Amino acid sequence: MKKKTRKIIVNEKEYLYLINSRYHQHISRITLKISLKGAKSLTCTYLFDTWDDPITGSPLLVGVSLKNLETNNIENFNLHYPKTIREFVLYSLKNGWSGENVIEFKNGLEIISEMGYDISALKPH
Repeated sequence: MKKKTRKIIVNEKEYLYLINSRYHQHISRITLKISLKGAKSLTCTYLFDTWDDPITGSPLLVGVSLKNLETNNIENFNLHYPKTIREFVLYSLKNGWSGENVIEFKNGLEIISEMGYDISALKPH
């Protein structure tokens, strides 16, 4: 996967984000790094460990149907969707990241759960 920094505007501030993935024995380790524009070294990092299919890839990168526990609706969850990245930026800002410090959330699946989604389909087999 090519490294590509993308931009998103949340609350009138411009953020940059980068998604990387590594595969090891049917486990996909995905890293999401978010920074304020102009402060690339002051990142908020999320780490996700999920299963990986050798043909289709990681569910977080190709999209997976997750139940939103608040609405009972099934939603397509994908880390490439701007809506999803916006949720992670807002979560970061609520949980100690200001854009002027470094923070790392080691269990990204639990954060998805805190956002109101059933993550049972994402847990490694």
